[in-house]
Amino acid sequence: MNTRTQQDIEALRVRIAEVDAWYHCIDLGDGVETPGHFRMSDYLAFYQLPERLDGLRVLDVGASTGFFSYEFERRGAAEVVAVELPGWADHDWTPRYAREHAEKAATERDKIDRDVMLDGFTIVGEALGSTRVRREFSTIYDLTPDKLGEFDVVFSGAMLMHVRDPVLGLHALRACCKSSGRLIVSLSMLESDGDEPLARFAGEWDQCNWWQMSPAALRKMLTCCDFGRIENEGTYTLEDVTGQFQDPTYVCHALPRE
Repeated sequence: MNTRTQQDIEALRVRIAEVDAWYHCIDLGDGVETPGHFRMSDYLAFYQLPERLDGLRVLDVGASTGFFSYEFERRGAAEVVAVELPGWADHDWTPRYAREHAEKAATERDKIDRDVMLDGFTIVGEALGSTRVRREFSTIYDLTPDKLGEFDVVFSGAMLMHVRDPVLGLHALRACCKSSGRLIVSLSMLESDGDEPLARFAGEWDQCNWWQMSPAALRKMLTCCDFGRIENEGTYTLEDVTGQFQDPTYVCHALPRE
Protein backbone atom coordinates (compact mmCIF):
# COMPACT_ATOMS: atom_id res chain seq x y z
CA MET A 1 0.00 0.00 0.00
CA ASN A 2 1.39 3.36 -0.99
CA THR A 3 1.86 6.01 1.65
CA ARG A 4 -1.24 8.18 1.77
CA THR A 5 -1.29 11.91 2.16
CA GLN A 6 -3.86 13.55 4.40
CA GLN A 7 -5.70 14.56 1.25
CA ASP A 8 -5.75 10.91 0.13
CA ILE A 9 -7.15 9.85 3.50
CA GLU A 10 -9.93 12.41 3.38
CA ALA A 11 -10.80 11.44 -0.20
CA LEU A 12 -11.01 7.78 0.90
CA ARG A 13 -13.32 8.72 3.77
CA VAL A 14 -15.56 10.57 1.32
CA ARG A 15 -15.77 7.54 -0.98
CA ILE A 16 -16.63 5.28 1.95
CA ALA A 17 -19.37 7.65 3.12
CA GLU A 18 -20.96 7.58 -0.33
CA VAL A 19 -21.82 3.90 0.11
CA ASP A 20 -24.97 3.49 2.20
CA ALA A 21 -24.62 -0.23 3.00
CA TRP A 22 -21.48 -1.84 4.42
CA TYR A 23 -21.48 -5.43 5.67
CA HIS A 24 -17.89 -5.78 6.91
CA CYS A 25 -15.81 -3.47 9.10
CA ILE A 26 -12.44 -3.53 7.32
CA ASP A 27 -9.30 -1.78 8.49
CA LEU A 28 -7.88 0.14 5.53
CA GLY A 29 -4.97 1.65 7.41
CA ASP A 30 -4.25 5.24 8.44
CA GLY A 31 -7.08 5.10 10.97
CA VAL A 32 -9.70 4.41 8.29
CA GLU A 33 -12.21 1.60 8.82
CA THR A 34 -15.31 0.84 6.79
CA PRO A 35 -18.55 1.23 8.80
CA GLY A 36 -19.87 -2.31 8.51
CA HIS A 37 -22.19 -4.37 10.67
CA PHE A 38 -19.62 -7.06 11.52
CA ARG A 39 -15.94 -6.82 12.47
CA MET A 40 -14.90 -10.28 11.32
CA SER A 41 -11.29 -9.74 12.36
CA ASP A 42 -12.55 -10.40 15.91
CA TYR A 43 -13.59 -13.93 14.88
CA LEU A 44 -10.81 -15.00 12.52
CA ALA A 45 -9.30 -17.46 14.99
CA PHE A 46 -12.47 -19.57 14.91
CA TYR A 47 -12.03 -20.19 11.18
CA GLN A 48 -8.58 -21.76 11.61
CA LEU A 49 -7.44 -20.47 8.23
CA PRO A 50 -4.01 -21.59 7.03
CA GLU A 51 -1.44 -18.99 7.98
CA ARG A 52 -0.09 -18.99 4.44
CA LEU A 53 -1.87 -19.66 1.16
CA ASP A 54 1.06 -19.07 -1.17
CA GLY A 55 0.47 -20.49 -4.64
CA LEU A 56 -3.14 -21.50 -3.90
CA ARG A 57 -6.40 -20.59 -5.65
CA VAL A 58 -9.21 -19.55 -3.30
CA LEU A 59 -12.92 -19.25 -4.06
CA ASP A 60 -14.87 -16.92 -1.73
CA VAL A 61 -18.60 -17.48 -2.27
CA GLY A 62 -20.79 -14.69 -0.99
CA ALA A 63 -17.92 -12.23 -0.66
CA SER A 64 -20.05 -9.18 0.21
CA THR A 65 -17.76 -6.21 0.93
CA GLY A 66 -14.70 -8.43 0.84
CA PHE A 67 -13.20 -8.95 4.28
CA PHE A 68 -12.32 -12.61 3.70
CA SER A 69 -11.35 -12.18 0.04
CA TYR A 70 -8.71 -9.61 0.90
CA GLU A 71 -7.63 -11.59 3.96
CA PHE A 72 -6.91 -14.58 1.70
CA GLU A 73 -4.87 -12.32 -0.54
CA ARG A 74 -2.99 -10.96 2.49
CA ARG A 75 -2.09 -14.54 3.39
CA GLY A 76 -0.45 -14.99 0.00
CA ALA A 77 -3.09 -16.66 -2.18
CA ALA A 78 -2.03 -16.66 -5.84
CA GLU A 79 -5.59 -15.88 -6.92
CA VAL A 80 -8.83 -15.16 -5.08
CA VAL A 81 -12.09 -15.38 -7.00
CA ALA A 82 -14.72 -13.47 -5.06
CA VAL A 83 -18.24 -14.49 -6.03
CA GLU A 84 -21.21 -12.22 -5.45
CA LEU A 85 -24.71 -12.21 -6.86
CA PRO A 86 -25.23 -10.20 -10.06
CA GLY A 87 -27.72 -7.96 -8.27
CA TRP A 88 -29.96 -7.58 -5.24
CA ALA A 89 -32.86 -9.16 -7.11
CA ASP A 90 -30.87 -12.38 -7.59
CA HIS A 91 -31.16 -13.41 -3.95
CA ASP A 92 -33.55 -16.27 -3.22
CA TRP A 93 -36.35 -13.87 -2.36
CA THR A 94 -39.94 -14.74 -1.60
CA PRO A 95 -42.41 -13.98 -4.44
CA ARG A 96 -43.92 -11.07 -2.54
CA TYR A 97 -40.58 -9.37 -1.88
CA ALA A 98 -39.44 -10.00 -5.46
CA ARG A 99 -42.57 -8.30 -6.79
CA GLU A 100 -42.14 -5.30 -4.50
CA HIS A 101 -38.47 -4.93 -5.45
CA ALA A 102 -39.30 -5.13 -9.16
CA GLU A 103 -41.81 -2.30 -8.71
CA LYS A 104 -39.12 0.09 -7.45
CA ALA A 105 -37.81 2.69 -9.87
CA ALA A 106 -34.83 1.57 -11.94
CA THR A 107 -32.65 4.25 -10.35
CA GLU A 108 -33.50 2.96 -6.87
CA ARG A 109 -32.76 -0.64 -7.84
CA ASP A 110 -29.46 0.46 -9.34
CA LYS A 111 -28.56 2.36 -6.17
CA ILE A 112 -29.24 -0.75 -4.06
CA ASP A 113 -27.08 -2.89 -6.34
CA ARG A 114 -24.21 -0.42 -6.23
CA ASP A 115 -24.37 0.07 -2.46
CA VAL A 116 -24.74 -3.56 -1.48
CA MET A 117 -23.16 -5.59 -4.28
CA LEU A 118 -20.55 -3.43 -5.99
CA ASP A 119 -19.00 -0.23 -4.70
CA GLY A 120 -17.87 -1.21 -1.21
CA PHE A 121 -15.88 -4.19 -2.45
CA THR A 122 -14.24 -2.04 -5.13
CA ILE A 123 -13.29 0.72 -2.71
CA VAL A 124 -11.68 -1.75 -0.30
CA GLY A 125 -9.68 -3.44 -3.06
CA GLU A 126 -8.35 -0.16 -4.36
CA ALA A 127 -7.54 1.09 -0.85
CA LEU A 128 -5.62 -2.10 -0.03
CA GLY A 129 -3.78 -2.12 -3.36
CA SER A 130 -5.23 -5.50 -4.27
CA THR A 131 -3.81 -7.22 -7.37
CA ARG A 132 -4.81 -10.88 -6.97
CA VAL A 133 -8.55 -10.68 -6.18
CA ARG A 134 -11.05 -10.71 -9.00
CA ARG A 135 -14.83 -10.63 -8.98
CA GLU A 136 -17.28 -13.04 -10.55
CA PHE A 137 -21.03 -12.47 -10.46
CA SER A 138 -23.07 -15.64 -10.15
CA THR A 139 -25.58 -17.49 -8.03
CA ILE A 140 -24.15 -20.35 -5.99
CA TYR A 141 -26.18 -22.79 -8.09
CA ASP A 142 -24.41 -21.72 -11.29
CA LEU A 143 -20.84 -22.19 -10.07
CA THR A 144 -19.03 -24.84 -12.10
CA PRO A 145 -15.39 -25.82 -12.66
CA ASP A 146 -15.96 -25.31 -16.39
CA LYS A 147 -16.54 -21.61 -15.71
CA LEU A 148 -14.10 -20.99 -12.87
CA GLY A 149 -11.69 -23.92 -12.68
CA GLU A 150 -10.99 -25.83 -9.48
CA PHE A 151 -9.77 -24.37 -6.20
CA ASP A 152 -7.48 -25.38 -3.36
CA VAL A 153 -9.71 -23.60 -0.83
CA VAL A 154 -13.43 -22.97 -1.19
CA PHE A 155 -14.88 -20.62 1.42
CA SER A 156 -18.52 -20.06 2.31
CA GLY A 157 -18.95 -17.72 5.25
CA ALA A 158 -22.43 -17.30 6.77
CA MET A 159 -24.02 -17.75 3.37
CA LEU A 160 -25.81 -21.10 3.16
CA MET A 161 -28.67 -19.88 5.34
CA HIS A 162 -29.51 -17.41 2.57
CA VAL A 163 -30.23 -20.01 -0.12
CA ARG A 164 -33.44 -21.99 -0.41
CA ASP A 165 -31.55 -25.14 -1.41
CA PRO A 166 -28.34 -25.41 0.61
CA VAL A 167 -27.80 -29.01 -0.52
CA LEU A 168 -27.71 -27.95 -4.17
CA GLY A 169 -25.40 -25.12 -3.15
CA LEU A 170 -23.02 -27.55 -1.50
CA HIS A 171 -23.04 -29.68 -4.67
CA ALA A 172 -21.73 -26.66 -6.58
CA LEU A 173 -19.08 -25.89 -3.95
CA ARG A 174 -17.88 -29.51 -4.04
CA ALA A 175 -17.65 -29.43 -7.83
CA CYS A 176 -15.31 -26.43 -7.66
CA CYS A 177 -13.11 -27.92 -4.92
CA LYS A 178 -10.00 -29.87 -5.88
CA SER A 179 -9.84 -33.45 -4.62
CA SER A 180 -6.82 -32.29 -2.59
CA GLY A 181 -8.53 -29.09 -1.44
CA ARG A 182 -10.88 -28.13 1.36
CA LEU A 183 -14.14 -26.34 1.98
CA ILE A 184 -14.28 -23.92 4.91
CA VAL A 185 -17.87 -23.20 5.83
CA SER A 186 -19.79 -21.40 8.55
CA LEU A 187 -23.50 -20.90 9.11
CA SER A 188 -26.06 -19.78 11.62
CA MET A 189 -26.30 -22.61 14.12
CA LEU A 190 -29.35 -24.31 15.55
CA GLU A 191 -28.06 -25.19 18.99
CA SER A 192 -28.53 -28.88 19.76
CA ASP A 193 -26.80 -31.18 22.20
CA GLY A 194 -27.68 -34.31 20.27
CA ASP A 195 -26.52 -35.99 17.08
CA GLU A 196 -29.84 -35.54 15.30
CA PRO A 197 -29.32 -33.67 11.98
CA LEU A 198 -31.87 -30.94 12.67
CA ALA A 199 -32.73 -27.84 10.64
CA ARG A 200 -35.13 -25.01 11.46
CA PHE A 201 -36.99 -23.04 8.84
CA ALA A 202 -36.42 -19.35 9.57
CA GLY A 203 -37.94 -17.73 6.49
CA GLU A 204 -39.79 -14.42 6.50
CA TRP A 205 -41.47 -12.79 3.50
CA ASP A 206 -39.10 -9.80 3.45
CA GLN A 207 -35.86 -11.66 4.23
CA CYS A 208 -33.70 -14.22 2.44
CA ASN A 209 -32.70 -15.97 5.66
CA TRP A 210 -34.06 -19.49 5.25
CA TRP A 211 -32.34 -22.04 7.47
CA GLN A 212 -30.58 -22.63 10.75
CA MET A 213 -28.92 -26.02 11.17
CA SER A 214 -27.41 -28.03 13.95
CA PRO A 215 -23.74 -28.92 13.45
CA ALA A 216 -24.86 -32.53 12.98
CA ALA A 217 -27.14 -31.44 10.11
CA LEU A 218 -24.35 -29.61 8.28
CA ARG A 219 -21.98 -32.55 8.77
CA LYS A 220 -24.62 -34.89 7.32
CA MET A 221 -25.20 -32.59 4.37
CA LEU A 222 -21.47 -32.37 3.69
CA THR A 223 -21.22 -36.16 3.74
CA CYS A 224 -24.11 -36.42 1.28
CA CYS A 225 -22.39 -33.91 -0.98
CA ASP A 226 -19.23 -36.02 -1.30
CA PHE A 227 -17.13 -34.55 1.45
CA GLY A 228 -15.35 -36.97 3.75
CA ARG A 229 -13.43 -35.95 6.85
CA ILE A 230 -14.74 -33.00 8.86
CA GLU A 231 -12.12 -31.16 10.92
CA ASN A 232 -11.30 -27.85 12.61
CA GLU A 233 -14.79 -27.61 14.07
CA GLY A 234 -15.66 -24.66 16.27
CA THR A 235 -18.52 -22.49 17.47
CA TYR A 236 -18.78 -18.84 18.41
CA THR A 237 -21.43 -16.18 18.86
CA LEU A 238 -21.32 -13.58 16.12
CA GLU A 239 -22.23 -10.09 17.31
CA ASP A 240 -22.76 -6.97 15.27
CA VAL A 241 -20.85 -3.84 16.17
CA THR A 242 -23.72 -2.62 18.37
CA GLY A 243 -23.81 -5.84 20.39
CA GLN A 244 -27.58 -6.04 19.86
CA PHE A 245 -27.51 -8.83 17.24
CA GLN A 246 -26.16 -12.19 18.36
CA ASP A 247 -26.02 -15.30 16.21
CA PRO A 248 -24.57 -18.66 17.32
CA THR A 249 -22.30 -19.80 14.49
CA TYR A 250 -20.74 -23.15 13.58
CA VAL A 251 -17.52 -23.40 11.54
CA CYS A 252 -15.82 -26.44 10.08
CA HIS A 253 -13.43 -27.58 7.37
CA ALA A 254 -14.58 -30.38 5.04
CA LEU A 255 -12.21 -32.45 2.93
CA PRO A 256 -13.42 -34.09 -0.30
CA ARG A 257 -14.02 -37.82 -0.11
CA GLU A 258 -11.03 -39.76 -1.38
